[in-house]
Amino acid sequence: MRATRRSARTAAVATGAVAALLLPAAGAFAADGPDQGPDPAPTSSDESVLWRNVDLADGSLAKVYKDGPDRFSAEIYAGGSLIDTLVSTDGRPAYGQNNGLHVVLRPDGTVRSWVETTPNVVRQADAKVTLPDGNVARLFKSKSRPRVELTQKNGRSLGSLDLEHPTAAHHGWTYKLVDAGEHHYKLAAIDTPQQGADSWVYDFQGRLVEKYVAQKV
Repeated sequence: MRATRRSARTAAVATGAVAALLLPAAGAFAADGPDQGPDPAPTSSDESVLWRNVDLADGSLAKVYKDGPDRFSAEIYAGGSLIDTLVSTDGRPAYGQNNGLHVVLRPDGTVRSWVETTPNVVRQADAKVTLPDGNVARLFKSKSRPRVELTQKNGRSLGSLDLEHPTAAHHGWTYKLVDAGEHHYKLAAIDTPQQGADSWVYDFQGRLVEKYVAQKV
């Protein structure tokens, strides 16, 4: 059996807008459409055909209707409630968005939707140390996955240290992530033998906890 509805309802809604009475209090879909009078009595030309149902990116539903030649409309439902009506006419798409969900009704009646993604939050380092060679170490605490990010003073990366790759070197200096046991870790910066082979050891609070001065021969 062909499903129909009254097109007069959707024709009264501007592209990408929601009828004011259908919006929830905190609705985010476009602006309200113009006020309309009561629906006229139905006629044989007042009906549109359900074209397809489309599952949207966030799990809500779009009911797409063919209202006439080159004219489609889509009712957007979330939790069983109508939250928006989009109308595509004259070969132009219609757009809507609500709580991060974006919906496009194309002129051929197809629907595209996507959900905004939240950018990854960059974790702030637990401590920052300026090493004896002038480079910078940022220390990230973790019982099982400690990490050290090494950069030059201008911010250029020198690499990172973790338990799988605990050692790095740059211009004669060696940097080592040391497992001190019981989920305690340290960072050692070791000078080249030609320059003395001294070493500095930091805990993951950024404190210098040990310093070794090589014996001179």
